[in-house]
Amino acid sequence: MIGRVFYAASGPGDLIESHRNWKKGEHNPTEVSITFSGQIQEFCRAVNAEAYFISTHPRKEILTDQSFTFEHRPKPVRHAARFHLTEILYGIGLLTTALRFRAQVVLVDSGCTHFFVLSLFRLFGMRIVPILHNTLWASGFPPIKPAPRLVLWLDSLFWRWIPEAAIAVSPECERQVDLIRKKKYYQIFQTRAQFLPEYFAKIPPPPPHERRPFQMMFIGRIERAKGVFDILEIARRIENSHPGLVRWEICGRGGDFDEFSRRHQELGLGDLVKVRCWTSLDDLLCVYGRSHACIVPTRSTFTEGLAMTCAEAILAGRPVVTNPVVPALEVLRPACVAAKTNDLESHLECVLELAMDAETYRRLCSACPDLRAQFYDRNFGLAAVLKRALARYL
Repeated sequence: MIGRVFYAASGPGDLIESHRNWKKGEHNPTEVSITFSGQIQEFCRAVNAEAYFISTHPRKEILTDQSFTFEHRPKPVRHAARFHLTEILYGIGLLTTALRFRAQVVLVDSGCTHFFVLSLFRLFGMRIVPILHNTLWASGFPPIKPAPRLVLWLDSLFWRWIPEAAIAVSPECERQVDLIRKKKYYQIFQTRAQFLPEYFAKIPPPPPHERRPFQMMFIGRIERAKGVFDILEIARRIENSHPGLVRWEICGRGGDFDEFSRRHQELGLGDLVKVRCWTSLDDLLCVYGRSHACIVPTRSTFTEGLAMTCAEAILAGRPVVTNPVVPALEVLRPACVAAKTNDLESHLECVLELAMDAETYRRLCSACPDLRAQFYDRNFGLAAVLKRALARYL
């Protein structure tokens, strides 16, 4: 039996508002995917377990609603010099709460704390199931600096002995764990983000290839590691060599948004690259509707686990330009054009290939429908996967 479940989410999601939507049977109006916290609530309700949820949402708040408790516990600003200390202390804080809650099963997203800190939970008899939303290192780029290499070595001790099971959002996440755990004392389960088909059904088919300009879109966090600054340079170069061929829309906010906006102005890109900032779901339907394709140019400084924006593009019927540091490329390759990681020129060439080769474009568009099922099949969702991972205790 599983009586008490503790879940630590790595992101700043508003767990309390998501719970209110979940309780009313409504979907979070700011999300196109079914939230992971909502899926864990479904699992806990199905097994009749009490649960304690924590996220790093900046608004401090605690809500208890019958058998569920939700806490927003912001993470301190992680200055480079104190990054590892902050991660360790936050993990110890999670342990303290889990002990007070008398947790039996602990679900922890990657990014909450260093994995080796989770070994302490096991010392107190808790069963640990890490959920890998990120790779352990950027795909193809294992750490070379001393501090990250030391952390990875310490984490490898956790991966060899401690988990009850593990859950991975992509084959690359699973492979990396297999590389460092040596012997397979526990099973790793694959999960996929789950989306609402009715939202994507509202998006019209991609525009005809011959329509000009060829419209590219990016949606995601505006951070240098996500490759958005490369998009500005790619746009500038393509406009110089092929005037009027490609136009761009950038949707999102993030820590580097102000710097990105300044760079956009410095390059004089004007309407060539439309920077939309945060975009509502209704407006996003329009952006998808007029876009031919999407670009996800993540750089090797980010440990991408899957890249849900790639999945969203395929669900919208749009091909994706991306690179191997994005594990979604492996899962969605028939509808993707693969550039070289960190190579601006390679991404530029891929965009031009899509914009100028009608046959390639139509082939990639036609591959999208066959790739959608995994993101609509609730058997791949987190709630179902947790039941399989913890079957021996149910």
